[in-house]
Amino acid sequence: MTISDPTQPTPAPATPSRRGPYAKGVQRRQQILDRALTVFDERGVEGTSLRALGEAIGVSHAALRHYFDSREQLLLEVLREADRRALEAAEESGLGAVDFVLRTADYNMRIPGLMALYTTMSAQALESSNERSREFFVERYASIRGALTNIFEVGRQQGVSRPDVPVDLAAALVIAACDGLATQWLIDSRVDMRGAMELLDRLLGTSSSDHPRPPQD
Repeated sequence: MTISDPTQPTPAPATPSRRGPYAKGVQRRQQILDRALTVFDERGVEGTSLRALGEAIGVSHAALRHYFDSREQLLLEVLREADRRALEAAEESGLGAVDFVLRTADYNMRIPGLMALYTTMSAQALESSNERSREFFVERYASIRGALTNIFEVGRQQGVSRPDVPVDLAAALVIAACDGLATQWLIDSRVDMRGAMELLDRLLGTSSSDHPRPPQD
C-alpha cells in the first residue's frame, strides 16, 4: 500500500557520523530507488531484468549490482521504500484506518505498475525456495498490521470505532481486503475497489461520515 507519490524523490537518510564515499553511496542508492519506483509505476514488473532496469534508471549494470546483489533484492527494496513512505504518511495524516486505506485505494488505482509488483512478489513469496521474499512479506505484513492496529486503537479511544471489534483482527481484515481487491482490480478494472472498502468501513463502524470520491482524471 502506498499513497505517497513515488515520483517524488526522497532525501537519503541522514548519516551524521559518516562522511565522504559512504554518504555519497547512501545518497546514490536512494536515487536509484526513487527512479526505480517511477519505472515500475510506468512499466510494471514484466520484462524488467536487472540489466533492463539499469538502462531505464540510467545506471550501468555494474553500478546497479554494486548496490543490489540481484533483481529480487532491488524489487523488494522498491517495495520497502514504498511502504516506508506510506506508513509515514499514515502516521502524519491523523486519518482513521479505513479512511487511510480509502486514500490508499484512490492513489493505487493511479499506479497500477506498483500494485502489480506487490501482487507478483507476494505470490512468489509463497514458494518455499524464495526465503528472501517470504521474510520480507512476513515483516511487511507485521509492520502494517501494527500501524493499522494503533490507528484503530486511537479511533476506539476517540469513540469513532466499534468497541466490540478486536483492533488486531480489524487491521488484518483491512489489509486482506485491500490486497484482495487490488488483485481483482488489476485483473478487471470494473471492480469497485473503493466502494468495497467503503462498505467495509461501514461494517466496522470506523467512520460516521460519507467519503467523497476524488474527481476523476
